[in-house]
Amino acid sequence: MVRVAIVDNAPACQTILTGLCRRYEAEQGRALDVTVFDDGDAFVASYTPDWDVIIIDVDLGGIDGLGVMRRIREVDDAVEAILVSLTDEYAVGGYEINAMSYILKPPSYEVFAHDMTRCLDGRRACERRTIQVISGGRTRRVRLDEIIYVDSVKHRTILHTMLGNMQIVCSIIRFEERLIELDHAFVRANSGYLVNLAHVTAVAEHEAIMSNGDRLPISRPRRAAFKQAFASYVNAGRRSGRAGEPS
Repeated sequence: MVRVAIVDNAPACQTILTGLCRRYEAEQGRALDVTVFDDGDAFVASYTPDWDVIIIDVDLGGIDGLGVMRRIREVDDAVEAILVSLTDEYAVGGYEINAMSYILKPPSYEVFAHDMTRCLDGRRACERRTIQVISGGRTRRVRLDEIIYVDSVKHRTILHTMLGNMQIVCSIIRFEERLIELDHAFVRANSGYLVNLAHVTAVAEHEAIMSNGDRLPISRPRRAAFKQAFASYVNAGRRSGRAGEPS
């Protein structure tokens, strides 16, 4: 079942948006578990990255909808977002928080249904490209293509991502098992480094050069296998027209 959060402080708008969800559910045959929130701060405070779609009013009073989504993006870059507003003056902000769409009130069913379908289709694809981790006492959802590499130092596992580094509660061995189930682009460079081949810009004799400029040593026993894996990845990317791009 698809979990949908409606965040709007106006009862009339809550009713309209809930009604649109129920009509979509009936006409499209896609079960929606809809929960309504009337306070953006409370929604952020209780947020866990297991929502599929957030439908949020830009003008909530207090913290606005864009501010709510900025804070949500700190822990969940995968949830789909639909912004709703009485005016289009905040539409540019939708790009900043990676919203799927921006709908003017009152929304028509046709526009709503089109954008909800885009969200759900995008969500299915995104589920194959994200992984949940525990970091800083919170559950976070991380996109696989944003992980540059993983390292393990003194029993600490660190994710080096495009958005910064985070220490996670998981051994590198177990994390490697989880990653390989989702994406075969992750390969060991040595016992302490797990590398995303999508972020390897070059392979020298003894090291891999990463997209963030880090140079990671490749151990002698893994050198031939690593170079072969990288060459296969690059060739596959060339055949699909995506060589050099994150997976």
